[in-house]
Amino acid sequence: MVSQVKSIATANNPNTQRVPKKSLDMQDFIQLFITQLQYQDPMNPIENNEMAIQLALFNQVDQLFKINKTLDALVNMAKSLDLAYISNLVGKKVKVETNVGRVENGKFLGGEFNLDEPVNYLEIVIKDDKGNVVDKIQLNGLKAGNYKIQWDATDLKGNKVPDGNYLFSIIIPENTNKTITPTMIAKVTGAKLGDNTQIVINGNYTLDLKDIKELIGE
Repeated sequence: MVSQVKSIATANNPNTQRVPKKSLDMQDFIQLFITQLQYQDPMNPIENNEMAIQLALFNQVDQLFKINKTLDALVNMAKSLDLAYISNLVGKKVKVETNVGRVENGKFLGGEFNLDEPVNYLEIVIKDDKGNVVDKIQLNGLKAGNYKIQWDATDLKGNKVPDGNYLFSIIIPENTNKTITPTMIAKVTGAKLGDNTQIVINGNYTLDLKDIKELIGE
């Protein structure tokens, strides 16, 4: 009698309504199978081959759950490895394809660019973070190949520039449509973790890990 009263009270209490699941686990599939057996038609029971097929399907579902757990573990392990690798990069110098060059302790960390064909004349324009022209480098009669950017970290008047980031533009007057992005030596100063892990170079520029062309060291 007490159980009947509890059942009626539960049925009449809207706060105890069952909330449907958005996803099923292995236990749910087993419960469904047991319920199916309990309420099967005695005059038309599940045949042996049908039962065997359902059991085989349950086994496949169980294997899929195990595979998902394994994949989750591998993903977490990969994230841990990424974090360890990135932590080791902080403070190191790397080569990256960027227009941003860095001056530290009064010295330009370095940079280079590549020409796939001869150029009669080109100009490297260097600007500060406010867009002011700091210096210009003119080069003549260049063959196809790789060239280092030789800059003594001084301005147009020969004065030493302050430490910081500088924007390098490589201009070829005879072919203004051609864009050349140099490869600069940068310092890794941090990282942004997430689905797309990125490194921070020179204080405030973010790049993907795949953009690192070479690890130089301290």
